[in-house]
Amino acid sequence: MSPRITILAFGTRGDVAPMTGLAAGLRHHLGATVAIAAQQPYEQMITDAGFDFRLLPRDTEADTHSSEYGQAMVDGRRLKPSKEAIVGMREDLVGVGEAMARAADDADLVLCGGPVGSLLGSHVAEALGRPSAALVLQPSYVTGDFAPPALGTRSYGRIGNRTAWRLAGAGEKLFAPLIDDLRTTLGLPPQSLRSRRRRLEREWTQLCGFSTHVVPAPGDWPEHVHVTGYWWSAEQHAPEVPAGLEDFLADGPPPVYIGLGSTAISDGERVSEIVRDALHSSGQRGVIHSGWAHLDGGDDENLFTIGDVEHSWLLPQMAAAVHHCGAGTTAATLRAGLPTVALPGIMDQPFWAQRLHRLGCAPIPVPRTGVTVPVLTESISSVIGDDRYRRSAASIAEKLASEDGTTAACRIIETLLSAPTSPTHA
Repeated sequence: MSPRITILAFGTRGDVAPMTGLAAGLRHHLGATVAIAAQQPYEQMITDAGFDFRLLPRDTEADTHSSEYGQAMVDGRRLKPSKEAIVGMREDLVGVGEAMARAADDADLVLCGGPVGSLLGSHVAEALGRPSAALVLQPSYVTGDFAPPALGTRSYGRIGNRTAWRLAGAGEKLFAPLIDDLRTTLGLPPQSLRSRRRRLEREWTQLCGFSTHVVPAPGDWPEHVHVTGYWWSAEQHAPEVPAGLEDFLADGPPPVYIGLGSTAISDGERVSEIVRDALHSSGQRGVIHSGWAHLDGGDDENLFTIGDVEHSWLLPQMAAAVHHCGAGTTAATLRAGLPTVALPGIMDQPFWAQRLHRLGCAPIPVPRTGVTVPVLTESISSVIGDDRYRRSAASIAEKLASEDGTTAACRIIETLLSAPTSPTHA
């Protein structure tokens, strides 16, 4: 009988898309029946890939815009967290854990994707009595090599970095009332967050969907934390291409890709104007991804504005990329061998921007909040004009092409299906 696996994928498109690739691998290698639980905007992406869609509540984009603190954080404005903001952060996840439990009710194995999946999914798996594992797209385990990616790029030394990870982990206390309610609803006994976090750190299998060529696996990570390589999203045989895009691409030299992905900034119009002027000043054509920032190339014949287009089809046709350095977009540009202008904003974006620079694929990152037309013009001209960036990007792309992160992950997941189920596996 084929194993039934549910992947809990709460988050943005970049959080969900790699899970379709992993699901395809599980189906191919293990004969698994895979369901992916996500929010409504990703239903078609999941069903088009041939997987059962299970609905999770909320709308991350809408929740960001409706939250004063959330919007300020995304925009890069300083706003002291208030009691109301903390309550709002918890309320944004009310009902999510319960929906995850319903989505995974028939699963033999629960895979918990991303920060929210890891936060809530382990309790769901425990209640269901199923084995589980964490799926992460950025480093998420304590190490002395670097501080938590969400805290920026500064290193505090090995002891300081490990301390920073511990302090960041203590942030789960903000969600203690939510977790207590979830455990009560699921029929689980109360449990100390601290003791549970320590136990999961000791025993819970974690699969990291990135490459050691980009982030070498820290030597102080335990054996149950695996850096498998990237999980590329399931690809459509005939990707949907906006009308006129192919003609635009054929009508001149390769353009520059511009995109901020699922970054719901409130000043997209201002950033759009900077992008248009910088592309004009640098003499480059551009393909501009609207995304959650609602970027717009306007009526310039040298610019083409798009919605979501499959990265594996689009990016190899670009000359370079200007992007926010989310984990998914960073991976896609590396796979395509594209030199990058990094415009990081929040969370793990500065971490990936720094990685691109260290790899030689990008000039010094330009913080999105400080970008100006002259600075962006110079960066675009540099990344196009200096062939060293393209050579470095091509070298990384060649290394990534030799990896098969999905197969590596599937081999590890196969061992979980035969593992004894206990609270330490949940």
